[in-house]
Amino acid sequence: MLLLAMATLWLITSCDPPQKLVSPVTNASNYEWMTAKMNGELSVEDNTFSFTGSLRMRRDSAIWLSISAFMGMESVRALITPDTVLLLNRMNQTYMEEPTALVAEKLHTPTFQDTQAMLLGDGASDHVALRWGPYTAKIHYSERQWNVPATFPIKVNKSYERMKL
Repeated sequence: MLLLAMATLWLITSCDPPQKLVSPVTNASNYEWMTAKMNGELSVEDNTFSFTGSLRMRRDSAIWLSISAFMGMESVRALITPDTVLLLNRMNQTYMEEPTALVAEKLHTPTFQDTQAMLLGDGASDHVALRWGPYTAKIHYSERQWNVPATFPIKVNKSYERMKL
């Protein structure tokens, strides 16, 4: 379950109808902020899961994800920085807070910078395909905006149990 949550965390999305991208491709190389609604599919070996969500990124600073997988209810919320991964699994009321390097080493995920680049894509397409080991994801962006500052609200509920890798 932790691996599925982590894979979903790294491979995000949301269920709004497809819309044109708000900004032209030139913003992709110059962006400080990017926000997007997403929807997509995550495949793990023979299982495929649909999910929706939102993504907020600040270049070289933070990736914030909110993923809904069941009946539109938020399942996973995460804040990934170059130093720390904070993951809230709302389904089983657990959280993980670990160094980004440790998560990358244990789960064989890309670096923070590579993850940002993959989620960004080329900036012109509203589709991104990602692959890490047995995990693949197809993501469709809608309502993507450039250089609109965003907040990263994430709090650990005191009743949540801490999980370790």
